[in-house]
Amino acid sequence: MTTIDHVSVGTAAPAAPRERLRAELADLLHRDPAALPDTAQLVADLGVDSLAMMTVSVWLGTHGVRMQTEQGRRGTVGEVLSLAQAVADKPVQLTIRTAGTASSGPHQVPEPAPSPPDPLAPVLATAVFRLDALQPVDTEYLYALAVRPENCFRWRYRGVPPAPDRFVEELWTQVVAQYLVRRVEDNEPAGHVVAYSADRTISHAYVGAVFEPKYAGTGLAAEVISLFVRYLFRTFPFRKLYLEVPGFNWPQLSSGEGRYFQVEGRLRDHVYYAGRYWDQYVCAIYADQASEEPTSECNERKPS
Repeated sequence: MTTIDHVSVGTAAPAAPRERLRAELADLLHRDPAALPDTAQLVADLGVDSLAMMTVSVWLGTHGVRMQTEQGRRGTVGEVLSLAQAVADKPVQLTIRTAGTASSGPHQVPEPAPSPPDPLAPVLATAVFRLDALQPVDTEYLYALAVRPENCFRWRYRGVPPAPDRFVEELWTQVVAQYLVRRVEDNEPAGHVVAYSADRTISHAYVGAVFEPKYAGTGLAAEVISLFVRYLFRTFPFRKLYLEVPGFNWPQLSSGEGRYFQVEGRLRDHVYYAGRYWDQYVCAIYADQASEEPTSECNERKPS
């Protein structure tokens, strides 16, 4: 009898042909493979928004790419294909030893197998981020995040930062659940997700999120909001969750319409900002869509 341990065997995994990967990516983005040369810019040339970038990240994960925050912003088709191909081309390192053979090194004791996760426990982490319960010490960070110029006009304050004491007072107003988003790799805070204004009689609530600006357009924020949405549907008897999206945020997630959410309403000239009126989209995520990695990035939270 043999078991896997720590001796390397140089057996290589079969390489994934680049053109096959290109065809998969084209199908994912609803494009012809010929329209995806290596030099094509994902955003500038192909118009890939945050939700589509999230889909690309999930696809890379199926090919064994373990995403890190510094890998979040991919510029070209060639960079995406190279990530997937590089993992496929790596040799598989196996370790074989016969049963009863001691491991190398003195007094080494095999680590016990990890306990299986409790199937009823909520999943609150992706490969990159995790959701942590808010602590009193987090208030200062959340205020700084909410009032940053890049976030303040997209979030609930329309570019007018509130007084700190007002921010603290309103932090839990009409809130159903909220979490601080932290990076798994170094525990650094990265964002804030919140569910609010629940109507438990007809089983719906609203969802909002704000992140560090460096994650905009990477798909990483969209992935963790999707995790939060699934948590809400698993924990509360909601039939659907609403997103209120002002028109200046719409280009960041428009590709998800009909796939991750439905547009149930469009309020014409509803929001004033930057010298003009913008439409506001009322979008709904249904419970039966939650398993399809739904959601968005940079949704606003309606003022209390």
